[in-house]
Amino acid sequence: MKDIDLIRYSRPARAGAGRRSRSIKIANTLLLLLLAISTAALVLILYVSGILSKFQYDDQFTQDDAALGVYKSYEDRITNIALFGVDQRGNESSRSDSIMVMTIDGKNNKVKLSSFMRDSRVEIEGHGLDKLGHAYMYGGPELAVKTLNQNFKLDIRNYVTVNFSQLADIVDAVGGVEIEVKDYEVKQLNKLIRDQRSLGINGTEIASAGLQTLDGPQALAYARIRKVGNGDFERTDRQRQVLQSIFNKALSLKPLEYPRAANMILPHVTTSLSLNECLGFAGILSQNGVKMEDLRFPLKKDYKGSGTAMIGGISYVVFDIEATADSVHQFIFDDINPEEEPATADAAKE
Repeated sequence: MKDIDLIRYSRPARAGAGRRSRSIKIANTLLLLLLAISTAALVLILYVSGILSKFQYDDQFTQDDAALGVYKSYEDRITNIALFGVDQRGNESSRSDSIMVMTIDGKNNKVKLSSFMRDSRVEIEGHGLDKLGHAYMYGGPELAVKTLNQNFKLDIRNYVTVNFSQLADIVDAVGGVEIEVKDYEVKQLNKLIRDQRSLGINGTEIASAGLQTLDGPQALAYARIRKVGNGDFERTDRQRQVLQSIFNKALSLKPLEYPRAANMILPHVTTSLSLNECLGFAGILSQNGVKMEDLRFPLKKDYKGSGTAMIGGISYVVFDIEATADSVHQFIFDDINPEEEPATADAAKE
């Protein structure tokens, strides 16, 4: 029965009843519209939840509060997540080839990538002074995150791990990445593309240097280049370039492209982040005007000597740990680029 009929039969018609009837019709129409919108939103949430549930959720991960080492006050809207890239085959233990901290800075509407040299000589609980990348091999993501927290006095409570062999699928999911390939990188990049074919990762060699869109196998080979240029220093820069390009391409995707991309990416991700946390961060990252910044640590100004040293026959990156922790905090929490001169940094903030 229509709403107007309910009105008519509930009481006698009187002056103004027509206006009330029209008002009730409008109100009912708005309620139905709101209900439809709410239902559509619920369906969308359930659909997105179904996609997000495809990642490998690590519900056993813990980080003891006593291990957190923040020594400066910071905003609640700043969240740090450890990102690990491993080159793992099967269930073998693997060191982390790529070590980054992704900062979601809701205060300044930024995403920051802090890349840490895997050969950095740091204290690893139970193992003494060793390479930062070995922490993941010794104790998985828990020890790797604890090592970052203890040495750089951070507050990381969650992590994301991606196997580098799966990076190709992630790059293809966003339609490739824009990379400026240098002349001296071409030969090594093509060699790695050929080497990857034995792993079932089939790619086409590139013809020349310059700005180009690399597909998944090409981007994976690019991120693995190490034996040219400045060795591992440039390697971490390449990895950041690939990740930053993935992020930029993901932000440029059209909404109808999200499901396909998510279905391709998420099965390759292991994380301690819950579904609700992922949805919350997705909301922040989808906002217009989000900026992305990145730095590699330790900074050159914080090196000891040349920044590398042979100790016990092993090559390490050596640096002032306290000065580096301070530089990391300036970048993450204070929104200051510690590579810039103070006057320059202050002017940029104004």
